[in-house]
Formats: sequence, C-alpha cells, structure tokens
Amino acid sequence: MKILFITQYFQPETEIGGIRIAEIAHHLRTRGHEPTILTGLPNYPTGKLHQDYDRRALRGTFTEVINDLQVIRVLLYPSHSKRTAPRLTNYFSFAIAACIRTLVMRGFDIVVATSPPLTTGIPGRIGSMLNRTPFILDLRDIWPEAAVQLGYLKNRLVCAAAYNLEESVYRGASRIVCVSSGIRDGIVQRGIPTEKCTVLPNGIDTDLFSPNARDSTIEQLRANDTIIGIYVGSLSAYHGLDHAIDLLECLRPFPHVKVVFAGDGTAERDLRAAIGGRYLGNAVFLGNVPRRRMPGLIAASDFCLAFVKESSFSQWLLSSKIFMYMACGRPIFAAATGETRRVIESAGAGMVAAPDLDGIRRLADQIGSLTRETFDNPYGRSGRAFATRCCSWKRIAGCYEDVLAEALRRSANTSRVAAQRCN
Repeated sequence: MKILFITQYFQPETEIGGIRIAEIAHHLRTRGHEPTILTGLPNYPTGKLHQDYDRRALRGTFTEVINDLQVIRVLLYPSHSKRTAPRLTNYFSFAIAACIRTLVMRGFDIVVATSPPLTTGIPGRIGSMLNRTPFILDLRDIWPEAAVQLGYLKNRLVCAAAYNLEESVYRGASRIVCVSSGIRDGIVQRGIPTEKCTVLPNGIDTDLFSPNARDSTIEQLRANDTIIGIYVGSLSAYHGLDHAIDLLECLRPFPHVKVVFAGDGTAERDLRAAIGGRYLGNAVFLGNVPRRRMPGLIAASDFCLAFVKESSFSQWLLSSKIFMYMACGRPIFAAATGETRRVIESAGAGMVAAPDLDGIRRLADQIGSLTRETFDNPYGRSGRAFATRCCSWKRIAGCYEDVLAEALRRSANTSRVAAQRCN
C-alpha cells in the first residue's frame, strides 16, 4: 500500500501530530507499506525556521530521508503567533504549497491528512481526488472551535469560513480517525455519522520512554532530598498554564519541592513574568529540549504535571504528554477534566483534581507530602503497565493499518457498484 501522509508538522519539530505520523509511518513501513510524508519547513513552536533548514529553504521544495521515510518539504510562512493574520498565513501558505505539490504526485493508494490545522484537509482532498483514492482525516483537535474559544479567531467572516471548511473536510473524508472518544462524540454531534469515525489515541515509544532513563540535570536538582516535578511540552494558553502558576503559589509552604518546565511556546514569556512577579523560587526552566532527552527528564523526576483548562472543548481534549509520563512510570498529578481525566483515572496513573483553585490546593497538599521513599509510586507502576499494554505505537499502527485497509476495500466496492450501474 502506497500512502501519502500530509502533515504541517514533522521532525525535527516536537509537535505531537508530526510525532504521531512519524511513528505510524515507521511501523507501517516495517509492515511492508510505502509511506511518503508531505510536510512544511520546521518552525514549531518558536515560529522561526529550524536552524538546520535556513539555507535549504532557499531551494523551495526538496526531498530528504528521515529514519528511512521519504519526506517532501514545501515552503511556508513561519509563524506561531497568537495573532490571527500571521497564524492564518502560516496555515494557508502550507496548504497552498502542499496543494501545488500534490498536482504532480501520483501512484498513491490512499491519502491521510492530519489536523490541526484543518487546512491540511484541502491538499488532502485534492490529493485523493487526483489519485482517485480514499481520503482519511486524522483528527487531533476540533478546529476551529478550539481556536475560537482561545481567542485566536475573532473575525466573524473568518470564523464562518473556518466552520464551512470544517464541515467540507469532515464530509469529504472517507474515514475520520479521532484521537479521543470526546473528539468523536463532538463531531458526531455536528452531524458526522458514527460509523464513519474510528478512535485511535496517541501512542508512545515504550522502549525509548522507560522508567530506567535518567538525566544529570534532574539528578543534580534532586540533591539534598529535593522533590522534583516535571512539566514537559509546549507552553501555551491552550494547556492551562495559569493553573501551573497557582500550583507553584500553593507549593510555597513546601520548600523541598521544585517544578521543572521543559519546553517553550507562546505563553513562556508570560509564565516567566508571572512567576517572577510573585517571587516564586520553586520553578526551573530548561527551555525547549530534544525529544531524545525527554525520557530521562521524566523518569528521573519524582512526579509529573498536566493541566487542562475548563472550557467548551476540555471534554474532548486529551493531553498527549500523559502517555510519556505513564511510559516512564512516574505518577501524574493533574488539574484536568474530560478525556484527560478519564484516561489518567482509567489507567490508575495518578491523582486528578478539578481545574480550579480548590483542586490545585489539593494537588499541592498531596505533592507536598511526597518523600524520596514514595519515588517507587503505585501510580507510576500502574501507568507503565497501561502504557505497555494499550499505548505502544506498534499496536496503534496495527490498528491504523486495519482502518486504511477497510477504507480501500469500501472504495473498491463502491467503484465496482458504480461500474455495474454504468453498464
């Protein structure tokens, strides 16, 4: 099976959509399939071109090989701004460049586009029509609803156009793969047939993310019986970092506890300013770290943090970082609701409180009671068992293969019926 994956984000970017496609494509390749990745120039999460691609951008479209995967890069406008105009320019510049590239790409059996942004669905549909193949939408977010709620999209005309695009892409897809049950339920409420949707959550490399990994920075911070918490991933308003500030405030009575933030993003400057303004000395910033370092940071820490803000879309939002935490066998302390809460509790992987001040205080009290003797935590052991049993990328890719094969079978049957009618 020759598969065209269209994703705006890909390695070396650490955005979960690119990681998801890279892992699934890799495992499909080991199963004998031929995946090709169509993506943009890496600029996430800083909004600036990755340093290794500055000169290569002058070449326009080019092809490279990453971990034995053929990757085709097209130009885009680099941006990760909170403002509507630069963000939309970023999205549509990739969509247009990808559409142009798909005009000369033939021989694929199936086309998969991953969202967000939903604009990847435009080249996805064009590619599927030109190749006369099924179009699969890999949906990790209900967009534009999330962008509207976060204030990224405010213009009425732009919002209306975005919702029309959403409906068009959903209905044009042969199959929609949702990363959570909440997302599936959300689009079913929008009129998409249940039988058109499949739930396949994000996975994790359980060999790379292991309880045995270590990091010297964390080991040094843990000296003198200091308890270290870790927050890994993008720092943005989307991830409820105002709760992180409240938690640090509530942890003041526990000077033996420090929280490490390993990541960057649009909210990093505001987060640092808020922490500095409150004179909180219990936070450590490492900035953006390569993915290969994340297992050591997580596994060497005493506990992990996740936050999901209460909002209209929090019920379907599934924080992907919890899979990394579980695979590393560390207990999770989360202020969350909806799908993130359900998964953590189903896995028995940690303590989840309501995303409000009372809930944050409860988390702080529990964290403050941690000692070095609690490092081997039952939450961590339960989470690791859940990750290895249900969340390995190998297992997710096997299920993905079944979805693609079923879409091809249905497409072939439809074509036969149409041919018989014509005759």
